[in-house]
Order: sequence, then structure tokens, then C-alpha cells
Amino acid sequence: MKKHRSTLHRKVFGVAMTTVLAVGTFTFSASANQGNGVGNGNSGETPQGPKRDVEGVNVIDTTSFEIDFDKTFPQGLAVDRVVDVEVELSDGETVVPEITDYHVSSDDRSLVTVEHANDDLEGLSGKLSINDFETDFDYAESFSLDIFHTNDIHSKIDNFGKMSAFIDEQGAEADNYLFLDAGDIFSGNAVVDLNDGEPIVRLLNEMGLDAMAIGNHEFDYGQEAFAAREEQAEFDWLSANMEVVDEDIAIQQPEPYTIKEIDGVDVGIFSLTQNPPATSPSGIVGLEFHDYVETAEEYAYLEGETDILIALTHIGNSADQHLAENVDFFDVIIGGHSHSRIFEEQMVNGTPVVQAGSDSLFVGHFNLEFDGSDVTFNDYYLQDVDELTEVNEDVQAMVDGYNEEAEELLQEVIGYTNTGLSRDARNSRDTSLGNFITDAMRDAVDADMAITNNGGIRANIDEGEIRAADIYTVEPFGNELTEMEITGEDMRDVVEYSFSRFDRIDIQASGLSYTIYTDEDGAYADADLYVDGEPIEDDATYTLVTNDFMAEGGDGYDFSSATILQEAAGYITNAMFQLNDTLMDSEGAVDYEDGEGRIQVEEQE
Repeated sequence: MKKHRSTLHRKVFGVAMTTVLAVGTFTFSASANQGNGVGNGNSGETPQGPKRDVEGVNVIDTTSFEIDFDKTFPQGLAVDRVVDVEVELSDGETVVPEITDYHVSSDDRSLVTVEHANDDLEGLSGKLSINDFETDFDYAESFSLDIFHTNDIHSKIDNFGKMSAFIDEQGAEADNYLFLDAGDIFSGNAVVDLNDGEPIVRLLNEMGLDAMAIGNHEFDYGQEAFAAREEQAEFDWLSANMEVVDEDIAIQQPEPYTIKEIDGVDVGIFSLTQNPPATSPSGIVGLEFHDYVETAEEYAYLEGETDILIALTHIGNSADQHLAENVDFFDVIIGGHSHSRIFEEQMVNGTPVVQAGSDSLFVGHFNLEFDGSDVTFNDYYLQDVDELTEVNEDVQAMVDGYNEEAEELLQEVIGYTNTGLSRDARNSRDTSLGNFITDAMRDAVDADMAITNNGGIRANIDEGEIRAADIYTVEPFGNELTEMEITGEDMRDVVEYSFSRFDRIDIQASGLSYTIYTDEDGAYADADLYVDGEPIEDDATYTLVTNDFMAEGGDGYDFSSATILQEAAGYITNAMFQLNDTLMDSEGAVDYEDGEGRIQVEEQE
């Protein structure tokens, strides 16, 4: 349990604290200080006592200060015959302290301690003026807030027992704390994915997550599932740049930010979502997403309504840095989407930028201290979860229970194939399984072409019932889709490289068909390429989707000349599930001819 009590709150404009201070003249006759007394000072007139210059002032506490005069102070002289005292608070209000007593140091008679009745300066700061001498004071108690943060969990729940114990233990030592996630809690683990995310939301509820930025993969299960999981969540789903433009869809307009009141301090959490989200187009129908910086600037007023303002974003580290360069009112930016392991905070335009990797491998932790006016960022680090030993048994029991259910879920029948889906002839032509996978990839992002490497297709699907486990057996890597723009000429280079590696076919395709011509030794000589049946044009630009392994240079593939449109545009397994469902609904089976003629190899004449 957290130590703070969090409530949604918006601070009213104006002075946050008011102080009732007595103003005017006060006459005091002291008996305890051997004749020291208070006369008629602070009258607004120049003091009439013997001239003494003030050389220094030391603020002792909320009700007393010490004056260092240039000469010894005569016994029995009222101090306010010599000085005028005034306090200017940090909010601009000016008050005159009610002097109640003073005494002269027996060791150094030029030092005089003055006491006043305005003890309600507690919690305030400002400037103390003694004649022409000024000194600052600060009685504001600092507020300490620890932040624990994760991002891009991607349904990886096995480490949750350790993560929860770490947050609980460290949080117990903190004055106050929040647990925040920067988005993409879904997609990447059959246990969670086959339940449309229900297990991970329940687990994060149990772990006490306070707020989450909406990530692109929150849309992967469809809009009905998005709405159901948001309703299930006991934590805030936030996005300031996401706009629902079709009121008939299941998704409701999210809150752009939340303000949590903790021990009288207002902590704002403002969020942004990737624009546009890399996910299936069907998941974001009826939604629009807006520019990061422009959106943030629309909420600049939050700086005046909060004491601490956190940006919790799912836009990637480069975009986080750009945000910090252009917007200076966030106290920290906690990022996600790029899976960046930031072990030391990035200071950009005075704003710390952090991120905690992905897949529940790390938990970020830092401290924020608020002194009444300024926020200080302290003690940031990433905790490697593998190094933790303590486990929250309640959370771990939930994880174990879901994992035990996984086998049943994986054996669930999701479809049927009369033909079977084979990869066997993949080195010489297109195959039924290769065609199914690449069709699913192309449909997922509505691209012109899709390709995947043969090495990423790991097993056949036999004729008969298709089970969920079959999808994960075929594609066990958790590869994601990357969409890009590529010229026809560059696509030719990709096809040539793919065959030249081992003098055999290495990529399966959808939308793209090609014929390789070999010389008498079986080496690449030339190729004909077609997009939707039309010869590819070297100068034309096409949209291509492939797996992130290839897009990032795996097996030596080079897409450096292409323009990336979407990184992490969804998991290939999810795309396969979606096409399976579509074909079962429309055709009653997932049937493909093994070898449609999409890919051929011929010896050049």
C-alpha cells in the first residue's frame, strides 16, 4: 500500500497559502531579560535611537533572528528605536513582524537576538529586511516523492513478483511514491494476448499502478477490448494528443492528465501517445492523434496548477528529447516506445529524460524533491530485475495461476485448414504458409507489399484444426512489423541480395511476386518483379512491411535507403490471428494452395 492518499485535484489560481500576520506597533515590558524592552519602533518613521549600522542578520527560526551591529548595543535600549523590520513573502505580500522581546549576547554585545510573534511564517519563504540590510529565509518544508516507472512491458508478466516486491520495499522507505508506466503493456505473451489483456491489467491493479500513458499496442486487441481493459483498470489511462472523433466507437475520450494531491502537494501527470500509433488500422478507426509539442503547449497552464509536473509519454526517446528542447515546464519526462535502456538521465534543456528498457527487465527509480518553489531530480537508476531475490508472493501466485492456464489457452481451437499450411518448399518457391504469413502482415498495415525471411518460419501447420499454439510455434520470436517506403529500384536490390546469399529463395512475399533468373551455375543473373501484377517501376515508391529483424539489418538485409513509416507496428502473431479469424468468418477455413506462383526460379536462356 502506498503511504500517500491520491485524489484527483485541480489547484485554483491565486495564492496557494495565506498568512494572517499582526501588523502594527506593539509595546512590551520584559521582566525575564534583565531590563530589555521594546519601544515604539516599526512605526514607519526613522528609528530615533543611537545610530547603529547593521552588518549582518542571521535567521534563527520562524520566530527569531539575530542582528550583528557595528557597535556594542547599550543595555536597556529598545531595539526598535534602532531598527525597522519588514518581511516580504515570496508571493509578494509585505508584513511587519510583531517584535515581542530581544536580548543582547553576553559574549559579544554587538549581537542582539530579536523575537517576534509571527510564528505562522511556518511553511513560507521570503526576504527579511533590517534597515537597509536584506537576507532570505525559507521555512518551507521540502516534499519528497519517489517515482517507480516501467514501459513497454509487452505482456511479460513472469517478473512481476520480483518487481512488485522491489516497489513495495523501496516504497516503504520513501516518504511518498508513485508507480507509473509509459505504455505498451499489451502484446507479446500468449498468456495475456489470448485473454485480450485481462491478466496483466488485473496484475497491475494488484501492484498498485497509479497511471499509464496509452501506447500504440494498447489498440492491438481491438477497440472493444481497449474499452473493456480501461474499464477494468484501477489506474488512469492518459493521452493528451489522442482525440475520439467518432462518438460511435467503443473507445471513449481519455483524460489528458491527472493531478494527484499528496500531502498537500499537487503532482501532475501529463501523457502523450505515438502519432500515429503503430498498430492495426482497425484499432484506431475514429481516432485522431496530434503533434506532441503543439499539444503540450496547449497544456502549459498546468505549470501554474501543479507543484510537480511529470510528462509520461509513449513517443520514443528521440521525440522525448525533441519535446524537452521545445517545452521547458516539465520537471521530468518518463518515456516509452523506443525500448531505450537509459542508465543515466539525459539532461535536455534542463529537463531530465528517462526510460526503463522493455519486457519487465528493469524498473526505473528516482526521487523528486519540492521545496515550495523548485523541484530537484535526484538519485536516478535502473534496477535490473534479474538481480532481485525477494518476491511478492500474492502477485507471484497470480502469475503462476495464469501460466498454468496458458496450456489450456494454447490448445484452444481457433480455426481449421483443409490444405494444411506448409513451409517445406520455401527455398525454391512460395509456400502456402509463407503466403499466409505475408498476407497477414500486409493486411495488418494495408501495405503494397510484405516480405519475411524463410528463417523466421519455424514449423508447418498440419491439415485439420488450427490451435493457438500453432501460431506461436510457427513464429516463436515475437517479431514485430516495420512499415517503410521503398523505391522499386531498392526493392530489386533486396530481392537480388536475398537470392545471392545462398543461391536460393530466402524471402516469402505478398503483393510482390518475382521470378529469379539464374546462370548455368545457379547464381543470380536477373529478376522480374511485379506489384499487384504490374511490373515494378524503379522510380516509383511503394509501401513495404517486413519483420523488425530484417528491417534492423538481420541476416545482412539493408533497408537504409528506405523511409521508415512505422516501427513496432504490431506483432506478426497478432496479424496471423487476425487473418485466421477473417478467413474463418468469410471462408470457413484457412486454405492456401501450396505454391501459387508468386515466386519462381528459372535458368536464364
